[in-house]
Amino acid sequence: MKKSKSRSQASLSVSKSNVQLPEEVYVPPLDVLRVKVLNLQMTDDTPKLYSIKVVFFDQLLLNDIIKSVGTREHVIEKMLIQGSMNFDPSDYEKMSLMADCPLVVNTQPLSSVPSVNNSDMASPPSYEINKSRSSTKPIPGISCCNVDILPLFIDKDKIKVKKRLEPMIKPPLLQRQSWDNLPLLTMELSVIRNELNAEHHIFLKQANYMNITLLGAYNMPININNDEYICTAATKTTLYNETNTGLVTFNNVERLAKKFDALNFYPKWEYLNTGDNLFTKGDEKFVCDLNQIQNEENIDLAYYMSKNSSAIIWGSFHRTLLLPHGEKWLTEHLRRYCWPFEVHLYGEQGGLSFMAFLQLFRLLYPGEHTARIAVPLHWVNAEAMHDKCYCELLMTPNTTQLQTNSTLTSSTELSAAMRPTGEDDNSAFIVVEVRLARPLKQAVVPSIIPSSDLHDMLKNAEEERTKRECTGRGQLDREWQRTVKAGEISLRKVPHYGMTEFCTFNRQLSETRTRVELMTSCWLNAAVYVNNNFVVQSFLGSEDTYEEMLMMSHACLTRIACHTLLGTNNQPDIDPTLRAARHARQIQDVSHATELYLQHVVNQPRGANGWRELSTCLMDVDIHWANVCINKSLVLNPRHRLSLLSKACKLYDEDPEAAEMFFQAIVSLFPFWSTGWVVANVYYVKRKLFHMADQAMKYMKKTMEDGLSEHLEAVGWAQELGDWWDTTPLLPGMNPYYIATDLLLRLRSFTLAEVCLSRGVAETGETALFYHLLALCCRLRGDIDEALCHLQLAIDKFGNVIYLRALQAECYHKKKNYAAAMGSYEKSGSSLCAYSILLSLPCWEKLRARSILLDLIRRQPSAYAWVALAEDWLQQTATAEGGDAEVTDQAGILTCAAACAVQALKWDRQAGRAWALLSRLVAPSARRKYCLKMAQSCDYEFTEKRNESSSESQQSLCYRLGKVLRDCRCFMCEHFKI
Repeated sequence: MKKSKSRSQASLSVSKSNVQLPEEVYVPPLDVLRVKVLNLQMTDDTPKLYSIKVVFFDQLLLNDIIKSVGTREHVIEKMLIQGSMNFDPSDYEKMSLMADCPLVVNTQPLSSVPSVNNSDMASPPSYEINKSRSSTKPIPGISCCNVDILPLFIDKDKIKVKKRLEPMIKPPLLQRQSWDNLPLLTMELSVIRNELNAEHHIFLKQANYMNITLLGAYNMPININNDEYICTAATKTTLYNETNTGLVTFNNVERLAKKFDALNFYPKWEYLNTGDNLFTKGDEKFVCDLNQIQNEENIDLAYYMSKNSSAIIWGSFHRTLLLPHGEKWLTEHLRRYCWPFEVHLYGEQGGLSFMAFLQLFRLLYPGEHTARIAVPLHWVNAEAMHDKCYCELLMTPNTTQLQTNSTLTSSTELSAAMRPTGEDDNSAFIVVEVRLARPLKQAVVPSIIPSSDLHDMLKNAEEERTKRECTGRGQLDREWQRTVKAGEISLRKVPHYGMTEFCTFNRQLSETRTRVELMTSCWLNAAVYVNNNFVVQSFLGSEDTYEEMLMMSHACLTRIACHTLLGTNNQPDIDPTLRAARHARQIQDVSHATELYLQHVVNQPRGANGWRELSTCLMDVDIHWANVCINKSLVLNPRHRLSLLSKACKLYDEDPEAAEMFFQAIVSLFPFWSTGWVVANVYYVKRKLFHMADQAMKYMKKTMEDGLSEHLEAVGWAQELGDWWDTTPLLPGMNPYYIATDLLLRLRSFTLAEVCLSRGVAETGETALFYHLLALCCRLRGDIDEALCHLQLAIDKFGNVIYLRALQAECYHKKKNYAAAMGSYEKSGSSLCAYSILLSLPCWEKLRARSILLDLIRRQPSAYAWVALAEDWLQQTATAEGGDAEVTDQAGILTCAAACAVQALKWDRQAGRAWALLSRLVAPSARRKYCLKMAQSCDYEFTEKRNESSSESQQSLCYRLGKVLRDCRCFMCEHFKI
């Protein structure tokens, strides 16, 4: 039988079900800061009772009474009293604010403490300083000290400090005590860390901190020592919030003492100044000299800092934590913007508002953690603050401007925004120090290897000659040799224009192969850095001896490395006719180059490379002839990568689908050629076969990650594929699309080159290399005006880059704007291309032109350079006046000119101009007739009658130095026309 409930039980159960439990409030795990007072030592031998109070961040940790000990007693450190405070390490914003506050300790003899009842013990003692100094005077006898406990929040668990307690109010001079007689307080500070906050503890250990110290403002337009003004300075500090910054102010202005030293003092805690605490002195002394202050505006610091009448002294600092994510933000912000600072003066009759922009870029240098700067003050301007610092005004500026002497004197001459901010005609300025606990970028100091260990290591390594891998570069031995060889060849192209110091600087730094590898292990990274960040014109105008010595020693090291690894005869033997044809093509003498190439293929009809080079040369003359020659090259050698690529590009313009078999052959026969994969990717992108394009790039990236990628020899690019323009500086590790674009332009495949350019600029953005290749593509197509437009845009963005200016000058020369061409050559400085050098000779003076010619012959000897030098010698005889004393000199000059013409014929047997010069200079007449016939056989008509005639050709520009390549109507310059 079921038992029924009574009425009372039923009502009780219902009432219990309606009871609601209180909601649980989440309390984060907290750490505990514990303070233990161990000893208070006084100079009096009689023990006394002292009231002690410990406060941190407006929180009372300790308020109790202790007994002091004398100096003669044996001090036994034991815990007298202790206090604690809880804090949340996960609240990063509050932790940053707590870094700007010290632990404040106040002591006072118990006899001077007013009696209080038990109900008042929880509240602060009656001697606590009020917020307003004017209302309540501090009670004398209070001693204070400030303890910096930031290490406890970051990395330390326990610290023990001994601090001298200084009087809060300085006693009269006769009652002052020496430092040794001040009370000595011993405390132990520790942190009990909660294990649940381990992640936050690790995060805080990585924190840096920023300290901003404001010394003062100088050359101010008013004197605050005599007038009543409220002076406030404001800036920002890093803080863990949405904006990564927080506003801080400097309010406590010091009235200047007569013996105050602005470069040697103890800064004050500005956070304590906001609470009107009289004792705010810090522990770290500020010591510096005027030479350590960054003074970009060349302010007379010694003069203005010695004047007390126009100075406002704060001598205070703010400090805040700089967490890891804040370091990244600060690095990017200092790279782009300045740091804001404002100074405001308020008075009954009006006020003044100033702003300053701190340039803290120095903190981004490796190893730099301190920036002391003198910054001029400007009138407050919201737009300028936004442009310079990317922020709004920190404080509300004064609406009523105070009239000062400088304002009255300059208001009639200058506008309100342009008048000087200082007492005189110069600007007022502030001196600020921004210091970090550790640099944003650590300085890299290589470890020192003793000479004995180095020699022992080299001796053991040199005993065995085995094939080794260059582990420091990730390259095999064979590739290392090619890399050094390419560097040595590029160094031979560096112009120095007759600087004997560069030529004679040659020191035998090493001989064996292992030593060279050790010394030159990072030259490739240096070359990439110089290519991307080095401005040649800036270097030539500098006087930094260290940079000059470094550059020259690097050149010598690389040359010695090449000679050691490969021997001195590192240049391959080449057929003289083929070499002369390449020189003619690089000087845009296409007709002469075609004749020489035809002569070469007639002599060597089975040479596939010769037919390919002839095809490339004929691309500027007739596309159908070029197709015939490339077909002949493929018949002789169907497996050459350049032949396949050239044929594929030519066929692509006619039938894109038929060209696919050649691109497939390239990636099949040369799977490790990264440029071939890039070109195949561009080909499939152009045909909108995006899956195939993605696969091509996938294999290319995999090949490069595995270290199996191959590149064309740099020597082959300079000789076989060399052209008349200044080469775009492409180094290993750059964007592969730009490397493929350069190759395609040399093969005159404009459509695929443009696609490569668009893909490259999408990855790397606009660079000088991109604009050079884009303008070159337009120039080769024949659209010179568009090329000039791109070049001018690039020069406006990136400055006078050599290869940009050289190509611009060539375009102007093509349009027959010779004055603009010479102006571009003057701004380009030095050039590496023989065509640009010969074309730019008229813009240099006589001696400079001679040194440039000699340097060109040293680096890139050719028949054209030797003929130009011969013309230079002949110009001296044309300008010399008659006289018996100069007959011998003119004879020597003619001999030198003849010798130059002979050297030109050694490089090009078909150089008709050199034969024509010899027909005027050699003796006897039989030799002259022979030279004249040789010139005629080379289709170069030059006779004595033509030389003596007064026709227009005699006065043409081709008879002068440097003018040989300009347009002329005489038959002599026929070969220089395209």
